[in-house]
Amino acid sequence: MKITAFNGSPWGQQGHTHIITQNFLAGASGEGAKAQIIQLIEKKIKPCKNCGACFYKTPGKCAIKDDMETLIKKFMASDVVLFASPVYLENVTSLMKTFIERLMPILEPHYEMDENGEYRHRKRFEIYPEIMVISSCAMPEQGNFQVLELFFRRLARALHTKLVGEIYRSYAGLLLLCREVVQFRPLVKQYTNLLHLAGSQFAQTGRISPEMQVKLHQPLIDPDQYIEYANSMWDKILPKQKTLQITR
Repeated sequence: MKITAFNGSPWGQQGHTHIITQNFLAGASGEGAKAQIIQLIEKKIKPCKNCGACFYKTPGKCAIKDDMETLIKKFMASDVVLFASPVYLENVTSLMKTFIERLMPILEPHYEMDENGEYRHRKRFEIYPEIMVISSCAMPEQGNFQVLELFFRRLARALHTKLVGEIYRSYAGLLLLCREVVQFRPLVKQYTNLLHLAGSQFAQTGRISPEMQVKLHQPLIDPDQYIEYANSMWDKILPKQKTLQITR
């Protein structure tokens, strides 16, 4: 199994999302999967212009000259593509969204109806990689991932493939705070061990079991305790200032 992860976090290897992705793929690699993480922040990816060149002028090839040509080849050469992105204001990062929009060359311009009666672009290739998602959010509620859950289900439909795994980690601040706060380290270690097990399971079966899914999404600590500590950290970092007054 060849798994290619595209990390859309601007923090790259320093962020929560990378920590989750790295531990999951370590478990998969332990079972023989060939895994790679590509940091999109390190690549040159310009926005899609919707010029249509990849449809009719140079079919399957984007007119924009940047790193996407190579990234699309890696995308299509994978058995599984892992989209990794933190939640930024209720959605994926702009970096991840730009990357996804630039995948248009792998589709054809013609429309067809899917099995549910909705139209989509026809596929350009016979087989597309299956996809999975990893996302992180500093807030404690799982509801923060609702937009991403729907988005990636729709994306899987548009790309003629299946969404075969989802890991949505709330309380993500703990993954970095544990470096400074000793009391959080056992919790984070337990979670990263679970990620290894999930990756191992995925490499063996191509799926994450419902039981494992429940474990991966369980709260790491009491939400009130987490929020209290997070707010106290902000109080220490932020300069003392009065509430800004806006003149209308």
